[in-house]
Amino acid sequence: MTEHLDDSTQQFAPLFGANNAVSGTVADSVDAAASDSIQGDEMRRRRIWPWVVIACLLVALGAACGGGVWFFQDHVLPGTTLWGNSVTGKTEQEIADLINDQVDNTAVRAKYQGQSATFTLKDLGIEVDGEAIASDVINAQRGDAWWQQYAFWITHDVAPQINPELADGSVVDKALNIDAQEPVDAQVALNDNNSGFNVIVGENGQGANATSIAKQAISTVESLGSVQPQTVRVELDVTEPTITNAIADEAKTTLETLVNNAVAIKVADKDIATVNASMLGSAMRIDANQQSKLKDNEVRNGYVVFDADKLQQYYDEQIKPNLKLEREDKKVVVNNAGEVLSTETEGHDGIVIADGADTEVGARLAQVLATGTGSVNVDGKVDPKQEVKVTHRVAIDLSDRKLYAYENDTVVKTLNVVVAEGNDNVTGECVGMMCTPTGDFNVWQKLPSQDMSGTLNLADGTVETWDVKDVGFVNYFSSGCAIHRIAGGYVADAVHCQRISWLRGYRMGCGRMVLQLVQYGHERAYPSVICNSVICNKYGMQWCDT
Repeated sequence: MTEHLDDSTQQFAPLFGANNAVSGTVADSVDAAASDSIQGDEMRRRRIWPWVVIACLLVALGAACGGGVWFFQDHVLPGTTLWGNSVTGKTEQEIADLINDQVDNTAVRAKYQGQSATFTLKDLGIEVDGEAIASDVINAQRGDAWWQQYAFWITHDVAPQINPELADGSVVDKALNIDAQEPVDAQVALNDNNSGFNVIVGENGQGANATSIAKQAISTVESLGSVQPQTVRVELDVTEPTITNAIADEAKTTLETLVNNAVAIKVADKDIATVNASMLGSAMRIDANQQSKLKDNEVRNGYVVFDADKLQQYYDEQIKPNLKLEREDKKVVVNNAGEVLSTETEGHDGIVIADGADTEVGARLAQVLATGTGSVNVDGKVDPKQEVKVTHRVAIDLSDRKLYAYENDTVVKTLNVVVAEGNDNVTGECVGMMCTPTGDFNVWQKLPSQDMSGTLNLADGTVETWDVKDVGFVNYFSSGCAIHRIAGGYVADAVHCQRISWLRGYRMGCGRMVLQLVQYGHERAYPSVICNSVICNKYGMQWCDT
């Protein structure tokens, strides 16, 4: 067995040997190829890895940028400062809390003649709106180009002013037992005819000068707590009122600008009312601190603060009740040439407001008043008034002794007249010496009353004179002839009126005459006057009151 196995080994040995010889040649080739492949892969790896690194860096940078953009959506942008203090990366609420904390907790010690007390800005009456300031800070630079928003080397400082002059010295006076005379604020009030505003000047007082105390507190607040306030020794000084004359003057200018450029309330793009001085005066107050926090229903325009609720109240009580649902046309009196002589009825539009459409008028007006421009539109319908032209005339017909009052071509009143002595009692024709001019006349002068006197030379050589006091509602229509009322005290009787007129020199002489009046006449004239006798004579028509 052993030999057999050895023989086998021997037998196969050459074969193995031959194979090894051949294998040595092939292996070398394979090894060389493998070596070249490895070297090639290594070279490729060497060439690729920088790009991989760059890609990774770009991905990381993109992720960082994306994360930064996401982060700064609700955080203060890089380069933003508040009163010179960096606040980058803080939220709006964090900034508001930081400001409010400094305002509430910064107390300044003040001394006067052995007494001392501490004061915060709130104690001194100086309000600081931390939320509003924080909003300004968080929104700083957001209107810039996107790359500028994140450029930390570009700085933007938000530095709202806190005015130490607004400090209320009376608070210090009371706390330190200072015998002071309080100043009196200037005021802005409506003028006598409610068309504008007047300034009521203020008065200076005497007491503690609180400005120096306020400055210490403000310094600490604006440093965000890094600067601590120093003790202040209070001095007495002339104290100005919180609302000075200068502030009141500026507020008056603001209000009068709003009056002159009146804000309109519109329905269907038609003005139904405008904000006048009375409305402004009912809904405004003067605030010397333009940084103070307002109520939810208030808006500010400079030193003037408007109350939306009070604007709504004025609209509800003074404007809306005067709106008319039904249209009334404007009525004007014209002459025969169509020229407008007077306005008889101004008229008004018909206005229908949609249900609930005007419940927010006050709030919307307040927003417009804050900017000083614009108008407020209310849903509804408008039926615009039209202009209607009418003519008024009186026609006197002496043949039937009647005066007819016309509106256009319609008789609206008839009055009796007395035939003058110069005219035939039946026909009305002029048969005497004196006859009134006939024709179509316009009234050229109107007088509420007049003392009438004169002298008349008649054709037969006689002279008539007259002197009558307090002749009422005189309307001259032809030279010295006038329509007028009989002088007071005379009996309203047709015959008596005729006789009195004769005795007084009012010679009768009316034929058929039509008078074109400039307008209805005075308050006692047509159509309101009721007369039972009218006299038409050389010098005019007269009527006697009943």
